[in-house]
Amino acid sequence: MRKAILIQSRLSSSRFPKKMVQKLGDRTLVEYVYQRCLQSEIADQVIVITSTDTSDDELYNLCNEKNIPVCRGSLNDVLKRYIDCAVHAQATIVCRVCGDSPFVDMDAIDQGFKLFDSDKTLEYVSTENSLNGFMSEIIRVDVLQRIHSFQLNDSDKEHVTKYIRDNKEKFSTFLLNLDLCPIHLKNYTLTIDYENDLKIANFIINHLKCVSFKSSDIIEILNKIEG
Repeated sequence: MRKAILIQSRLSSSRFPKKMVQKLGDRTLVEYVYQRCLQSEIADQVIVITSTDTSDDELYNLCNEKNIPVCRGSLNDVLKRYIDCAVHAQATIVCRVCGDSPFVDMDAIDQGFKLFDSDKTLEYVSTENSLNGFMSEIIRVDVLQRIHSFQLNDSDKEHVTKYIRDNKEKFSTFLLNLDLCPIHLKNYTLTIDYENDLKIANFIINHLKCVSFKSSDIIEILNKIEG
């Protein structure tokens, strides 16, 4: 089974426009997330998937300039974007990573991939019990294709795995417990949703020094912030 990590990215975010090209440390956010995902020991490839809308031309050009594999698809039907890019990459299993998640847990991604190798009936793996920003999801491409053939609403098309999460009884699923959500840190968000989130992320990155870190390292830094 060919495995790909697909990094969902766009520049037309209403909360923080063009966040994917903002600086995080010494590189842009899209570069940082890409380099982070390259830490996977199992993924066959890592690809940024953005839209064909002109609003994402800058992101597409940046990826090409930085030699980051990039695929374009529908802006609003993100489910179809995943399917089209997965088929183009000849992937049978894809890991969904949001482009605003520079601290995504790589151990969880590789654990998830291994679950698919050990259980051929498995269709969907997601993470739970973690701070916002560590999470990821892994899905069989044929399952995404099957879902897209249903009569879906716009929300199901925009939020790639919403139909699966709303109808878990119809699928073979597994929840991976990360145990990365200490009570005293539960209000921390490690995704880049607003401009102020970049300040927190840059503070963390200044302590990490590299992209090959463990989520426990992030927890340790946040514990220091809390005193």
